[in-house]
Amino acid sequence: MADSRATAHLPEPVGRPPGSRWAPLRAELRTGALPALVLAFAVAAVVSARAAMLHGEAYARGTAGTDATLASLHTVTGAVNSAALHHASLLGLFFVASLTAVMVAGALEGGVWALLRLHENRVWLLVARKLTVVTALAGGSLLLTAAVLWTVMWACRAMQPPVAPPSREAAAGLVVDASGPGWEEVAPTVAAALLVLVVFAASSALAAAATRAVIPAAVLGAAPLTVTLPLVTTEVRTWTPHYWIARWMEFPDGGQWQLYWWSSAPSGGTAVAAGILVSLGVLATGAAWRVLRAERSLTPRT
Repeated sequence: MADSRATAHLPEPVGRPPGSRWAPLRAELRTGALPALVLAFAVAAVVSARAAMLHGEAYARGTAGTDATLASLHTVTGAVNSAALHHASLLGLFFVASLTAVMVAGALEGGVWALLRLHENRVWLLVARKLTVVTALAGGSLLLTAAVLWTVMWACRAMQPPVAPPSREAAAGLVVDASGPGWEEVAPTVAAALLVLVVFAASSALAAAATRAVIPAAVLGAAPLTVTLPLVTTEVRTWTPHYWIARWMEFPDGGQWQLYWWSSAPSGGTAVAAGILVSLGVLATGAAWRVLRAERSLTPRT
């Protein structure tokens, strides 16, 4: 009887607290939330300002109602489609390179990485968490950009509504009530953009691991793809990632510098493009893992 009473007062085994499995991921989200919000508003401002300027120029020429690209931006689906294309091109590269520099290079530069290794020795898991958070925040930036873009274009259309062109021939091409692309077209575009964002994050993580400083990591993460963008107009374009990103996204020829900031490519070959992009992402992630695995870690005192 006494033994049973003594056993009853023994403390329960201490297990993992509820929700602790997701605590590291939430910590990564808190780390990247503020810089991601600032970068997302910057991307949304650039995209919306460019679209508003194009709308103003078209209105001044009297062609605001005949431009199907501008007309599609007045719809929710058109705004989401444009935001996805922008995030899969130059603006998305700048966003991901800057955010990855803060989250990866910042942890290395500030000594936080060694503390993370003290609690979690699986470097692949630490890298996966950071890439997951960067991609998720980039997806949030895509949605924010779409919302801001649609709001700005709705205001532009309200203040400067399309008017019928003076000639009957031009009036035949008036696109006042454009419905925009359907969700069955937009959803694959968003999914394709997420793959490109993962590749951007992987290459930026490698740059951050190599430089170990925020500003150099941001520059090295974005500069190589930016300065080599003109190569897509040469005979060596098939050897550049820009070409395969354009093939994968199927950037429309008429939307360059409107729906996206990149170079277009011939349509077709998306399966090959997907395989090449996945291979590049895996190689960059593996290289970043190797570099970060060699990083010195703290060891608990005995």
